[in-house]
Amino acid sequence: MRRINYLLCALGMALLLVQGNDSLVYAKAVEAGDSSSSWSGTGEFMELGNGDQVVNGLVKGVLISRHKDGGKMIVHSSKLACPVRVKLNRGKDSQSIDGLCTMIAHEGKDIGYGTWKCTGTLKECVGDFTFTGGSGGFTGMSGTTPFQTSIVFELQEGKNGQAIGYAVWPNLTYTLP
Repeated sequence: MRRINYLLCALGMALLLVQGNDSLVYAKAVEAGDSSSSWSGTGEFMELGNGDQVVNGLVKGVLISRHKDGGKMIVHSSKLACPVRVKLNRGKDSQSIDGLCTMIAHEGKDIGYGTWKCTGTLKECVGDFTFTGGSGGFTGMSGTTPFQTSIVFELQEGKNGQAIGYAVWPNLTYTLP
């Protein structure tokens, strides 16, 4: 009987703690909506032979997110900076890109971090964007959302090139604790 009372008491306290602290139970899913960015940047080319190249670069842009709140369209923007490594082969029309991004919103008060990987043709690369944390209002940011991009690096002089392109998050979503 004593064990049953102890077990019921422990179970009751556990339920009370879980119900009393919403952060233990719930995370806030944020649907930022249709999002896009245009890219510009620079990079350094490395020839690997057999038509393979690697470009280590930095692309920057402005991330624009649009969603409806009731009947009103809401637009948010943040600065976006992403070091990238592009592995490409022009003869095979293939590429893969790894990126690491910093998003700065609300005049620097909220900073988010994310990584992404994609594969595809030279025209479009499709993959996932994963939020890995942040500070301010983005503290604890997490989640993975579909992502596609096109970054075209053109060799300018020597090993240096310039980049232009775009990125699209069809339904950008993330989670906050």
